Amino acid sequence: MRERAQKLFDYTVRNYIKTANPVGSSFLVEKSGLNVSPATIRNELMELEHEGFLYQPHTSAGRVPTEKGYKFWLANFAKEKELGKGKKNNLEKIKVAFKKDKNRLIKEIAKETSELTGSAVIVGFKENEVYYTGISNLFSQPEFKKYELIYSISEVVDGIEEVLPKLFSRVQDKTSILIGNENPFSSECSIIMSNIGQGRLFTLLGPIRMDYEENAAVLNYIKELIRK
Repeated sequence: MRERAQKLFDYTVRNYIKTANPVGSSFLVEKSGLNVSPATIRNELMELEHEGFLYQPHTSAGRVPTEKGYKFWLANFAKEKELGKGKKNNLEKIKVAFKKDKNRLIKEIAKETSELTGSAVIVGFKENEVYYTGISNLFSQPEFKKYELIYSISEVVDGIEEVLPKLFSRVQDKTSILIGNENPFSSECSIIMSNIGQGRLFTLLGPIRMDYEENAAVLNYIKELIRK
């Protein structure tokens, strides 16, 4: 991918993650900072679409990343991010309040994480207990206004206890991301997951459009906090 196309692609993905609105060529002409003509930008977008990284949901709409596009973006453009001080403080207060009861602590952190990220959170404990929270937060995301996606999330809830043991065999200390068809819960969602210690699996479930950099920063900080 040429350097100019890389910049346009990165800008398109980041703006779609932020706004959930397809990104048009006129917007990119104005905001991308590239000193090129609108026709040049349209040609670059058409090429990215031809290569399978973007698509147009409607003929007159802007572009949206494909599943292939998200995977490529994660591998080549996503940056490791440090969690902001405010969110750190929220999580640290929970650690102080519930530090004597580790399982309760993790459940309270799961609730807070769901609020911070707009994701559902699923926690698997080594004693085969499953805890999940924040499913309603998914329904507040623009994607889940469609009936078929609401139905898909209902299937996720029904299948949590069946799917979670399969993830235990795949999880590592390193934070892992499974997008769309890679995600055993639902091809309509992505997950960010990690072992947070003592056989506990902490998973964030959100739309494929989720803010991967921010959500990974949240999970990485939770791992650090739990293990202190």
